[in-house]
Amino acid sequence: MANITAQGLLQEHLGDVLQHHRFPLYQVKALRKLSVCRTEQLGAHVQYCEAGHLNGVWYNSCKNRSCPQCQGIAREEWLQNTQRCLLDCPHHHVIFTIPQALNDLWRYNRAAMSDLLFKSVNDTLKKFAKNPEYLGAVPGLLMALHTWGRNLSLHPHIHCVISHGGQDTEGNWVEPKKKVLFPQKPVMMVFRGCLLANIKKSVASKAIDLPPDVDGCAVETLLNKLGRQDWVVHFCTRYEHSRGVAKYLSRYIRGGPFSNRQLKLIKGNKIKFRYTSHHTKRKETLVLSVGDFVVRMAQHIALPNKPSVRYGGLYSASLRPRLNAARRRLGQRSVSPRELIGWQEFLASHDALPVCKECGLLLVPLRREDREEERV
Repeated sequence: MANITAQGLLQEHLGDVLQHHRFPLYQVKALRKLSVCRTEQLGAHVQYCEAGHLNGVWYNSCKNRSCPQCQGIAREEWLQNTQRCLLDCPHHHVIFTIPQALNDLWRYNRAAMSDLLFKSVNDTLKKFAKNPEYLGAVPGLLMALHTWGRNLSLHPHIHCVISHGGQDTEGNWVEPKKKVLFPQKPVMMVFRGCLLANIKKSVASKAIDLPPDVDGCAVETLLNKLGRQDWVVHFCTRYEHSRGVAKYLSRYIRGGPFSNRQLKLIKGNKIKFRYTSHHTKRKETLVLSVGDFVVRMAQHIALPNKPSVRYGGLYSASLRPRLNAARRRLGQRSVSPRELIGWQEFLASHDALPVCKECGLLLVPLRREDREEERV
């Protein structure tokens, strides 16, 4: 049994996997990018110190959102820029999950179904927040889409971070009438109704494609059946501050649903994938063929030009003046402009800022070294 990375796996087996499995074009492009991340095919950059001493030549990253090896800076940048917006108050963490019976519709309509899921969650929470029985104000809302279970199965769900309180029409800060914010069972029922209604409307207008050998009557029957079942809407323990849940979400916003530490290559070109079961909380192992593992990995690649994180209520960009007013009410400064994090700042935050091996001076920004074919 040997250690292996997702990139090493793709470099060795991607060609064969593509011959035996069909993928959407965006997944093929992403898998190829991941296979050449930080290799000579993407060009390189050189590193000098302030005195001009050469300290190394490094290959460029692929910068794909789903790459497990090059998204450290992007992840840290998202976390810091998100935390600067969050209100200094307790936050609730709610997880909205679609039934497994809708997975086939999801596979054939990833972009449309993700939009419907975001819209349904946002509309549900907005309805309860407006109700004076529960809050009667506009809270801050952050929504993050995850499409995977811990064993990399298809499991679309949205993690929601909701501020414990909001701003009313007069600009006052209002806290919930109850500690739990919103009642779980009614939230589930409203969410279920919103999503089913949105799917039915999309099917009727042919805005989404039906799987092969499935007609509109079969889908309508399925949706009616799901409307009589309980769905999974999980209310987590309240966070007393916003930093904890944002840090949790940042692990998966960039870099995909797993790390290379979970992978082992065993005899017969099998992949041993280790994970912690959501149900038993124990360490479990899944053994897959290379092709099956790549299929599981590919179905969670982020859709191009589609954000996997969306903001609502006070956290939406259109309500930034109201957010700043709420922050002042809570003793916080206005939201500072968005910041980009360079590699120097990232390494300094991890106590790993490099210095020149010859003179000890700090290294300067990278200089690009074009690929050989580009110089010809």
